[in-house]
Amino acid sequence: MKKRTWSIVLIVIVAVAACVGIYFTSRPTTPVEPTPPVVEPGTSTSVVLYVPDETVETLTPVGAEVADDSDQALVDALVEANALPAGCEIQSSKEAEGVLTLDMNVVYGNAVRSSGTAGETMLVYSLVNTFIQARGVDKVMITIDGGLLETGHAVYDTPLEMDYTS
Repeated sequence: MKKRTWSIVLIVIVAVAACVGIYFTSRPTTPVEPTPPVVEPGTSTSVVLYVPDETVETLTPVGAEVADDSDQALVDALVEANALPAGCEIQSSKEAEGVLTLDMNVVYGNAVRSSGTAGETMLVYSLVNTFIQARGVDKVMITIDGGLLETGHAVYDTPLEMDYTS
């Protein structure tokens, strides 16, 4: 009787192990998206742009090719993707201690000021998220012609981090 009990226990263990193995090999896994490359000066590459969705309520990451790695090429790609209005230009940019300061032209400033709250968020974070991703910095500070970006909704007087909720 003892030998039979051990046989049954062994059969149960093998059956449970088989079921567990089938469960773990058949369940779907969540794909892990690769981290897009950081754009290094002097190279052309694929980048991730953050553009508003059809409802202009959230930002969607989309892949794009840029001919060169300049800051203006990233802005031009955002313009081409309809995330920023035509005529947006970077006056200058500088990076220090993980913060990239982008001095934008008045076209960008006027577009941000003339949009509603949702549009303002899309214009600001399309730029911020794209540059954080592409340049590998922690934050982006946006200025307009060397001064603060001020709207009817906000004063952007501190560097901004990537916004995952947009």
